[in-house]
Amino acid sequence: MKKLTWGQVTVLIVTTIPMIAVGGFGGWGTYTNIVSEFGRAATAAGAVAAGEGVTLVLALVMIVLTMFGQSSPTVVRAGLWLAPLAASTIGVTVADTLTERIVYALTPLGMCGAAEGIGLLARRIVVYSTNVDIEAQRRNAAILRRIAYHRARAERHPWKWVRHMSALVAWRLMGRLGHSDATLGSALTDVQNIRIVDGANTALAAMFDSAPELPAATPRHGVAPPSATPKAPRATATEKTATPPATEATPPDGGAPGPPVPCYEPGTPQYVVRELWLRLNHQPIQSAITAALDGAGLASSEQQARKIRAQVRRENPALPGPRAA
Repeated sequence: MKKLTWGQVTVLIVTTIPMIAVGGFGGWGTYTNIVSEFGRAATAAGAVAAGEGVTLVLALVMIVLTMFGQSSPTVVRAGLWLAPLAASTIGVTVADTLTERIVYALTPLGMCGAAEGIGLLARRIVVYSTNVDIEAQRRNAAILRRIAYHRARAERHPWKWVRHMSALVAWRLMGRLGHSDATLGSALTDVQNIRIVDGANTALAAMFDSAPELPAATPRHGVAPPSATPKAPRATATEKTATPPATEATPPDGGAPGPPVPCYEPGTPQYVVRELWLRLNHQPIQSAITAALDGAGLASSEQQARKIRAQVRRENPALPGPRAA
């Protein structure tokens, strides 16, 4: 899990304080407008609670559900859009003139916008810390279910016009798949970067490989030495047995040694990346490498993850390639 730095925490605090101030002024403005029309503080407080207060409650519910790793129900997501509309409707209804209607309709947007902005910031903090976007996964899962249904109906429904409409709906849903999914975007970027690097490598090899290719070497055969003329042994010396000449050992077929595998020290970034690579059985994406380095207590960043992965791929050509899409 990633941790926020002091700089990020400071920026979040500085950003949240104006949101809280804007929300407070928006609620106070709505309260003042209702009091001026009805003259009752309880009625004004109830109107503020029914509009801006509901939006704040729904935003807090979404924050808590996101922290627990759960997606927000449809009622919560719809309420974040309908509650500001209800608050503006109350202001338009109690106003007397056109000018007052415009002012009263825009005043609740201050607190409603602040509540939704704080909820969105909290959700993004959770996504940054856990690398899991629950809302994006929920949307993608819902789209995939609808695509599967319409594809099945486009192939097997007895009515021709229904099959045609389902095919069109399925194609339209495919265009929305993966929208606002940071994980999918990072994975697609990694695949595209790998293809660009491979293409550049091929182009450079074709440009600089201008030397003529040498013919293949022919294997050498052992030449039998000429037979020596036997000499008569001396009477005082024992006869020595001539040892046959040693022939050259022919290497067995397929015995050519492969490229050497580098040995990384345990605990180094290269060792962590290669172990992750072997465990996944495909080339890991940058987010997975960053999480593995962070789990090993090493410095992690997108640039460093890309650099270490390129080094490990260059020094270990036998590792598997990226996972097929």
